[in-house]
Amino acid sequence: MEHLFDILLSLQQGTARHGEWVVTCLQGAWSRLVGDRLAAVCRPARFSDSELVVEIVDKDWEEAIRSVQPELLDKLRAATGGKIGAISLTLSK
Repeated sequence: MEHLFDILLSLQQGTARHGEWVVTCLQGAWSRLVGDRLAAVCRPARFSDSELVVEIVDKDWEEAIRSVQPELLDKLRAATGGKIGAISLTLSK
């Protein structure tokens, strides 16, 4: 059975709002995907060409989040049926 994400993604694929839509979906499920502690200090910011940019909003957590980046990517790949191929981290301004 297809993931609901895959079905909804197919409706937005190729549209100008595709990346925006992916980020909005991830924001809605963020704490369930990454846990409450990480969700409090980082968030999905942009999505393009299978890369998700995750914004770190608490600079004191930067090192900790970078250390779990591979595990975070694995969780996001699983949740999106492999649509997220990479993540990059950026500090909030």
